[in-house]
Amino acid sequence: MKTLSISVAAYNMEKLIRQNLDSFVNSSVCDDIEVLVVNDGSKDGTAQIAAEYEAKYPGVVKLINQENAGPGSTVNRGIEHASGRYFRMVDADDWVGDGFDEYVSSLRSFDADMIVTNYICVDDKTGQTQKVRINGLKNKKTVDFESVCSSLSLEMHAVTFKTDILKQNNIRLFNGFYTDIQYLLFPSQYVKTVMYIDCDVYMYRVSLSGQSMSVPSMQRNIKMHDDMLFSIAALYNSIKDVRPPVAQYVLKKLIYISGTQLGTLLSFEPSRDNKKRLFDYIMKLKAQCPDAYVGFCRYKTAKALRFLNGAFYPLISRMHRKRLEIEK
Repeated sequence: MKTLSISVAAYNMEKLIRQNLDSFVNSSVCDDIEVLVVNDGSKDGTAQIAAEYEAKYPGVVKLINQENAGPGSTVNRGIEHASGRYFRMVDADDWVGDGFDEYVSSLRSFDADMIVTNYICVDDKTGQTQKVRINGLKNKKTVDFESVCSSLSLEMHAVTFKTDILKQNNIRLFNGFYTDIQYLLFPSQYVKTVMYIDCDVYMYRVSLSGQSMSVPSMQRNIKMHDDMLFSIAALYNSIKDVRPPVAQYVLKKLIYISGTQLGTLLSFEPSRDNKKRLFDYIMKLKAQCPDAYVGFCRYKTAKALRFLNGAFYPLISRMHRKRLEIEK
């Protein structure tokens, strides 16, 4: 059995995927990993490049072709095909860094349900880097997840799960964008133990034009973000009485993404229809997850909209759009 399965979501990534794949195949732990490149119906040379690596590194790189269905679907396919003891995502426009070998070597001898590592943000325009170190955990010490989860603030780039947790509990993400948050949180309800390895693994490319978190993309895909958000609300509601500490860990992220959705709704040109859409969202959040709504209302903008009953919505929206440099 391989130690680690890596799911690489690839759509029209011919310019960047070589850097991604080279970071795996040039490692000293190459034989311990399988790299599952899920080609999501690319229209460029992505599949051909992945096939080249598959031929050169049999048993390490595996190409999985599918019709275009969205980023979440690629993770689902990766989980289906994974044979390693552990599983993690690495997008095709990202790669792994110098800490990868130590990380995989450590995975051989540890048995926690979730592994947490540092990651580095790399600005695509300037090349500047910023290390994100995980706080609240001791290096290479397995601990009870419920005892520490309230202090954790994690992103997809930091986490690795035991593959059996994903398979046996049928973890499935929505097909669209923003499902990295589902990947981060859906398995958490089944996680009993966690371990931190103090090494820098994931190299996360930021400031790349067209990324899903850019304002135009968030506006275009706002329904997907809404669906994802309320799937996390449903997760929280289902575990709040069963695993309260884990529920609070989920709630913290839910409140954050509820604020992100507010920012996207305010980024549209103020109009009667957009005002209705905004307040429909707020009322839906209040109805479906009151605990998240309480946290959401701590945001200054949400508080202003709530107490002023939308009277200054056009002004608030225009101020927000100016901050985003959408209008002058």
